Amino acid sequence: MRFAPTGEQLELGRTAQRLLTAHARNNVLPPPWDAIPQTLDRDLQASLAELGLLGLGVPERRGGSGGGVADLCVVAEQVGSALPALPFTATAAVAAVLAEHPESPGIRSALTGVVDGSAIAVPAWETFPADMVPGRRVGLLSLTGMTVDGVLAAVPFGLDADLLLAFADDAGARLRPVLVELAEPTAERTPVDSFDVAEPMASLRLTGARALPLGPLAAHTIARMLTVLAAELIGTGRRSLEGAVEYAGQRRQFGRPIGSFQAIKHVLADRSVQLDGARMLVQAAAHALDTEDTDADVAARTALAAAADAVEAVTADALQTHGGIGFTWEHRSHVLLRRARARRSLLGSPAHRFDVLADCLLGSAHQS
Repeated sequence: MRFAPTGEQLELGRTAQRLLTAHARNNVLPPPWDAIPQTLDRDLQASLAELGLLGLGVPERRGGSGGGVADLCVVAEQVGSALPALPFTATAAVAAVLAEHPESPGIRSALTGVVDGSAIAVPAWETFPADMVPGRRVGLLSLTGMTVDGVLAAVPFGLDADLLLAFADDAGARLRPVLVELAEPTAERTPVDSFDVAEPMASLRLTGARALPLGPLAAHTIARMLTVLAAELIGTGRRSLEGAVEYAGQRRQFGRPIGSFQAIKHVLADRSVQLDGARMLVQAAAHALDTEDTDADVAARTALAAAADAVEAVTADALQTHGGIGFTWEHRSHVLLRRARARRSLLGSPAHRFDVLADCLLGSAHQS
């Protein structure tokens, strides 16, 4: 089954691409060595909000722009290709959680701020349970009543964030999702070095920070987060592959373009096929979520596993195709590779991802 984008989705992608291309003219990738961003681009964030892109996937009755996961993935892929200093995927994850929770004054206010861009909301991925984000858990927050305490090692866009979606230890009984208000003096922020130069990090020390406890996250909400992450990765892989193919057609050795040599053209062809397969799995997962398919969770985890593997392979081979220049700071190849490797650190090793996927498959089979 093919999941070709609709005309509206194609136009949505072109709109996002035009905006990000205009932004890139004044914000080169990679950034200068002495000007690596530590905060997000507020102007671009405001432009996305003005176009309603921050409200994609949020029902109109909740103040969003409507649309489904497939629409959200279209924009996420463009963001993954451009890699602006912007937490689009992270913000979409928080918006998905807030949109699925019963409406209350606190939830309503937070969701409105996320959608209109006035509140920067990001997840503390390091606190998420291993079945959601298989990477190593290093952050631990303690929930006491309506406040949280603890230290987080690396929060994306932590210097900018107003709201934090995290899991906190509720009196030692269980991990519970909470929405934390990051305000002085309860939140102490310190910038930390980030392997991914397009995603600045900060450590946070929370002392009596106000928190809104949330109910358990539904399986389809988790699947939505993972699918959008996978779509963003596909965009990164696509840009990396396009750059490698273009360079292979221009760089000449022995009087011929290096792309005519089997050692290069076969590798790039293999990576193209692998990336296309992963992209189709992402589209299938988005379709499963939008149609409320019972296998959406398995589809999302399959798509993420395939996308992470494909993009790691594509970015590595693309850098090798560029040769020595690809290793220099001025070339974007290493930036794309860094994003792929940073997501590997977040999402866990391939073996871990497939273990979680196997648990989901076996669980589904047992239930049926």
